Amino acid sequence: MINLDDIKDRLKKLLPLKRFEHSLRVEKEAVKLARHYHIPETKAAVAALLHDCSRFMDGKRMLKQALSWGLKIGPMEKFEPKLLHAKLSAVIARRKFKIKDPDILSAIERHTVGAEKMSRLDKIIYLADHIEDTRNYKGVKGVKKLAFRDLDAAVAESTSSMIGALLKKGLPIFEATVKTRNAHLKLL
Repeated sequence: MINLDDIKDRLKKLLPLKRFEHSLRVEKEAVKLARHYHIPETKAAVAALLHDCSRFMDGKRMLKQALSWGLKIGPMEKFEPKLLHAKLSAVIARRKFKIKDPDILSAIERHTVGAEKMSRLDKIIYLADHIEDTRNYKGVKGVKKLAFRDLDAAVAESTSSMIGALLKKGLPIFEATVKTRNAHLKLL
């Protein structure tokens, strides 16, 4: 049986305060989306709470931990180890929080760059992370409204916004992000 209060208590001790508060805001959005799309709210709450549970580590430690756990590390993840946090968070959720549900673990692992094929729970956690109340990127209000009308359109729009922001900053774009965008555009 999953105890959300226990998860929150343990998470509060593990994460920096700002990251913990972010996780609570993501949980709030995820539960609203889950209710709207008739997805089990507890699954959404657990995935949302634990989606960033590895963010107590810096990039160097993330890379070291991923290597020690034998996770597949691509060239972009070596360049920017923080991209590993979704994979690491899924492993921590399984190992330390004893989460066995593959739907929850998938949603945690896919919350950062998405995937070409995503379940509704995957999309909910991906979007909840992008639309929680303190997010203020250009177009976030539109993505938030869209999330309650069409998950695929909202994922495509959110990913497009992310790519645009990365381009403006002159930062590299993870190939999986582009694949996520293109796959969800095809679904429209």
